[in-house]
Amino acid sequence: MTPRRIRRNTSRAAARSRGGRHVYRRRRLGFAAVLAAVLLILFLAGVFTGGATPASSSGPEVRAIPVNGIIDPLMADYVSRSIDAAQRDQVKAVVLELDTPGGLDGPMRDIIKKMESSPLPVIAYVSPSGARAASAGTFICMAADVTAMAPGTNLGAAHPVGIGADPGTEEGRKVINDAAAYIRSLADANGHNADWAELAVLQSVSLPADAALSEKVIDFEAVDLTALLGQVNGFKTKAKGITLETRGATVTTAGMDVKERLLYFLDNPNVAYLLLVFGLLALAFEFVHPGIGVGAAAGIIALLLAGYSLYQLPVNLVGILLTIFGVGLLAAELFVPAHGTLTAAGVISMIAGSFLLYDSSAGFLRVSLPLNIVMAALALGFFIFVARAGIRARRLPVKNPRSAMIGESGITRTRLDPLGQVFIMGEIWSAAAPGDEPIEKGEEVEVVEVSGLILKVRRTV
Repeated sequence: MTPRRIRRNTSRAAARSRGGRHVYRRRRLGFAAVLAAVLLILFLAGVFTGGATPASSSGPEVRAIPVNGIIDPLMADYVSRSIDAAQRDQVKAVVLELDTPGGLDGPMRDIIKKMESSPLPVIAYVSPSGARAASAGTFICMAADVTAMAPGTNLGAAHPVGIGADPGTEEGRKVINDAAAYIRSLADANGHNADWAELAVLQSVSLPADAALSEKVIDFEAVDLTALLGQVNGFKTKAKGITLETRGATVTTAGMDVKERLLYFLDNPNVAYLLLVFGLLALAFEFVHPGIGVGAAAGIIALLLAGYSLYQLPVNLVGILLTIFGVGLLAAELFVPAHGTLTAAGVISMIAGSFLLYDSSAGFLRVSLPLNIVMAALALGFFIFVARAGIRARRLPVKNPRSAMIGESGITRTRLDPLGQVFIMGEIWSAAAPGDEPIEKGEEVEVVEVSGLILKVRRTV
């Protein structure tokens, strides 16, 4: 066998190893590019969707705008955009179909400003049965030109939630008094019961549809939108002085585009926490088990999305730091023999961080307890089983292409006295017999040492 053949044989495995590293790099870039492309497509798709459903007749048109969920900056942008579009389309009226637990003060006021500045009459309709217009939703109802509710709905409980101010402090009392004065002015301007509206802020009172109608908090009670449009026809609004023309009107429905739906989904407090923990775990997985880069790519993308979500929400920096610190303690347990102390501290830190993550006492602005427990358990399981297995794999001895041949068996092709040739792992190699004992052709041998380009072998017993 020629020296060129021998060099080619011994370097082939090393070349495969180097090539594998290049393949891994290419795969990392490929996976990252695919994930980025998917997100880009989701955002760009919003350009082509989200408009109102086309009208099917030439009669009067009313634009329905569903407002389902928390009132946040994304919801405010969507409602404002939809009202502007309705004004351009010259519809007869806008109907905000409300089902909301409330939301943030700033976005709520943005919606109300858009309602008041629009030349179109704005109808607030709490529907369907089982829906509610609580907190910020009550303010929107009081600001509407016409307010209606479906049977089985309720509105009220508009006491400001604690965001950055304790209601028991002087600052907190200022916030409450400001909110009470604001909702009273809205109710007075639009002909609603201002005394009850003020109590909804000061005492968190709430009313079902029939009681709200009898106390003149709302203007109409209607089983569905068609019935409502028939009832409000001819009604003259107080603030804008517009007589509604809605009988037999065609209803078109506005909707969020793909981009708005994605961003609104990300604004959910539970989703933001889920992305934060997932991103930390994915980066930890990449650190303890380096591979094709999926963990790093997914972790970075998840943390970027979590950063966007947390920026939109009233977060507490201490909660974020406690969550990161908790994941860090769980990772440290893999390297430091703390007999479970760091693991216990990490789980406690994660749970505490989730409770303190949002600077608000509102129920819709906190991490749900089931999600809190599930994520803590998943993080614990991840570090016990997945990450620990990766650490053990990394600590295994690394074999180079030559040392990997030690222990392999083959057949002698010539007599070894002491030099000759053997057939091992599909190739012919130069080999040497140990000592002064020759090995005959055709005998089974085992590699015991690799010396340069020569395999040292012995008979298998």
